[in-house]
Amino acid sequence: PFLMQQSIHRIRIPLRRYPHLILSSYYNCHHSQQHPLLQRKMESSATAKPKISTSAAKEFVKRFNEAYATKHEEFENQFWGTKMALASTKSVTYSSDNLFQTKKDMEDLLSNPEVLEEAKTHRFKLSALLDDNTNSSGCQKTDDLVKTLDIIIRTCQCNDMSSSSEAKSIREETSKIESELEMARNSMKLGYIAPDDTNDEPSGGDVFVPASSVALRNMVRTSAVESRRRAAYDGLRSIGPFVCDNGFVDIVKLRNRLARKLGFIDYYDYTVTNAEGFGKEKLFEILDDLELSTRPLMEEGRKELVKRYGESALEPWNTSFMMAGSVIKKMDPYFPFSKSVERYVKSYSALNITYADSTMTLDLLDRQNKYSNGFCHWPVPAWVKPDGTFVPSKTNFTSLANPTAIGSGLTALTTLMHEAGHAAHFANIRQPSPLFSQERAPTSVAYAENQSMFLDSLVGDAAWRAKYALDLEGKPIPFDIIEEEIRATQPFAVFALRGMLAVSYFEKALYELPEEEMTSERIQSLADEIEQKIQGGLSPRPLLSVPHLVSDEASCYYQGYTVRNLIVYLPCVVVTFLHIVDVRSNGIFLFKSLFKERQ
Repeated sequence: PFLMQQSIHRIRIPLRRYPHLILSSYYNCHHSQQHPLLQRKMESSATAKPKISTSAAKEFVKRFNEAYATKHEEFENQFWGTKMALASTKSVTYSSDNLFQTKKDMEDLLSNPEVLEEAKTHRFKLSALLDDNTNSSGCQKTDDLVKTLDIIIRTCQCNDMSSSSEAKSIREETSKIESELEMARNSMKLGYIAPDDTNDEPSGGDVFVPASSVALRNMVRTSAVESRRRAAYDGLRSIGPFVCDNGFVDIVKLRNRLARKLGFIDYYDYTVTNAEGFGKEKLFEILDDLELSTRPLMEEGRKELVKRYGESALEPWNTSFMMAGSVIKKMDPYFPFSKSVERYVKSYSALNITYADSTMTLDLLDRQNKYSNGFCHWPVPAWVKPDGTFVPSKTNFTSLANPTAIGSGLTALTTLMHEAGHAAHFANIRQPSPLFSQERAPTSVAYAENQSMFLDSLVGDAAWRAKYALDLEGKPIPFDIIEEEIRATQPFAVFALRGMLAVSYFEKALYELPEEEMTSERIQSLADEIEQKIQGGLSPRPLLSVPHLVSDEASCYYQGYTVRNLIVYLPCVVVTFLHIVDVRSNGIFLFKSLFKERQ
């Protein structure tokens, strides 16, 4: 049904009602001077303008870039240490207080009204110089300077608190509670009550078995014993009351107060506007259309599930297993985690994807107190200094493998391919400021997820599996297993998309709640209501167990994953590449068209 086509960097993407999303996101990242928040009338003269020196602007940009790079690195080191539950050393102490302080230091720079005004002043003066020197040999350097001032202005506007005397203190109070909650969540006593019909522990009493949320989700997907699946699901459900009773309610209230002090509808509107360049209303025009058009597929899928496996298949602890649990067990020998890094490296190398001398730290195994979601961050963003020196990125990314658990190898490899895609994307950005290669606003969420999710989709590709899904003896996965997995899951593929939509609709409803209704009980019941409405029943992954909701940098973020599906799996993208696996030109295309051309 897609009728409209647009061309972005030579990818032809049918967008129907979605061109404003992709194009706005694209221009938001790459052509910040054209963003609506930056549009302003530049005074000009019909006569030739006097020469204006760029030295002051260059000095300002140099000082800003260096200050930002330092503060960004200090914050990201604390972010990594606290998320990974690393032990403090003599030179650095990881704590919620230090995480809060380094984040505050970075945001103080970006929210400083004097920095914003100085950048605007230099940008205004340089507009005249840019007009005068259109045909001069120094035009490119002037263009780079203007472009850098524009991204500084746009980033500072995203962090500007000057319109309200209370906004800054609200933001700082929120950040402190967020840091404390995330540390509490990491150290939460999480697990499941071993049912009597298992051999986990001696029977005869309620025995608590510690397990991370990753392990619990894996049990829900793969355990052949229903009582174990239900116990794991109940363990996941326990996360919601914990976060609500340990600060999340206050965080939601404070986020909304901040957004409204700054003139936005609510926090969701504030976040989306900063990241994508348009508000919540426009976003949900898109998501509402997607929700309505995929609802019949979801309803048909649920009916098919009942037809195949009975009514009990709709229980949230049964759905995932009924769809593919037995097939995952058959696939497991062909996805040993011990080979994951090797296969990721070989696959990327065959696609000619490189890392531009980046230094990468990988933390790939699930363990106690470690943050329960994969992510990729950059203590040192890639950028180009004024003298032309390229600063390679330093990247931290994580996966959550349990090599002894069935299905964990496949899940961990998919996460690895995804986060490694983020790392490759941002490592190859060559711009005159680190602001161009960091993941926070004004970087578009939809844009940032495009490349990584295209690359993690390779793991589900039959051709990729035929070459890379090998057992420890080097034997490839049999095609009949690939076929069985496709037949088992394809009728229910829409469930994953609906699960992503549910997160966005929950956050929308959450931030639209009147403040007097924001209680732990109401938020938990709202999560169940949204699961029923969007997914047709309670979700195998309870909404309040999704870690993005709690994190400042990931809240109101999930629409990025949803929008990515509109691009990654469109037929035109497949036709553009024709053959995906191990085609070096595809990697070159990604490098030139999506990574490097940000310069």
